Amino acid sequence: MPIAAVTGRAEIMDAPDVGSLGGTYCGHPASCAAALAAIETIEKDGLLARSTAIGKHFEQRAQAWQKKWPLIGDVRGLGGMCAIELVRDAQTREPADTETKSIAKYCYEHGLIIITRRHLQQRDPHPRPAGCHREQLDEGLNVIEAALASVAEHKQPALSHA
Repeated sequence: MPIAAVTGRAEIMDAPDVGSLGGTYCGHPASCAAALAAIETIEKDGLLARSTAIGKHFEQRAQAWQKKWPLIGDVRGLGGMCAIELVRDAQTREPADTETKSIAKYCYEHGLIIITRRHLQQRDPHPRPAGCHREQLDEGLNVIEAALASVAEHKQPALSHA
């Protein structure tokens, strides 16, 4: 359900003429009801606290990997939206494209789908917190760790495609 809002300081929000500030998805009743239900679920089920715990757990595991393998240039995220940056060289921050493809392929072959991105956000992986239990998270992180070990320690040949 699409929903949008436009917010800002009063002097900015009050400056345009009446009706000249808004958006296609602003204030639709069905979308507002869906958004309210989503917010209520987040609060009722404690999803913010769960997301925070998942993020901390991921960060601890990923920082241990970073100490072990120079392939991991950065560990970042907020709550359950976590990522590791893969680099060929820590000094130049050159993206580890081939290695990323190998890791993604390994994860896929072992039942885990990860999201990869390039350059500023060569983010690899994104655990999704909403329905994730600790055992599921650890299972996924174990696959990622094995993939990192496979690529970082065994220097697999470059893939022709991924």
